[in-house]
Amino acid sequence: MRPPGAPSLRLLCFPPAGGYAASYRAWHTMMPPEVAVHPMDPPDGCGDIDAVLAALEPSVTALADRPIVLFGHSFGALIAYELAHRIRDHRLPLVRLAVSASAAPHLVGRRKNDSFTAARADSARVAAWFELADGYRHRARPPLHCPISVFGGLHDATVERDELAAWQEHTAGAARLRVLPGSHDLLRECGPYVVRALERDLTDDSDQDACPPSRGDSRASG
Repeated sequence: MRPPGAPSLRLLCFPPAGGYAASYRAWHTMMPPEVAVHPMDPPDGCGDIDAVLAALEPSVTALADRPIVLFGHSFGALIAYELAHRIRDHRLPLVRLAVSASAAPHLVGRRKNDSFTAARADSARVAAWFELADGYRHRARPPLHCPISVFGGLHDATVERDELAAWQEHTAGAARLRVLPGSHDLLRECGPYVVRALERDLTDDSDQDACPPSRGDSRASG
């Protein structure tokens, strides 16, 4: 039996390449008390995505006493996606994957301006993270069973709408897409809306806003 006041869900949040998860601390006050928010900082010095996942896995497993929701922004979305597969493989309780400002994994790196490019970094630490992100390669696997929430910026020059909608290909369930009036820095510009929308998704998993499987569909999402 769950103690009184204990959370019923754990929301694990991952920052973009070179960023820090401290930016998610404000989400504690925006989410209802039954959702425990856990900002997750991937360790520095990892050589590839597998090393990042191996370093994070013990912390994620320790939090699996409650159903898990994973959220990631930009490269953090890919970390969350890869962890979702590990959670699925270990039969841990995964409720939903949520991603923002990231093309679907199988499309990452297809366009030159999709690259994270270490040349844009303003420190050696950030450059190392961008280099790691640039080396990401998708590995085909069966789709996840949990639904996916997808958030994108209308004015994001690095990720197009059809690349966001293509997250539908990575779940056997529903993928709900919302395109907001922002740039790649979506969480700073529209953070409260993202939190409110994610809260709604956690309480209503109907598929009425599912991303269209066809890339030819240009409907706007609410």
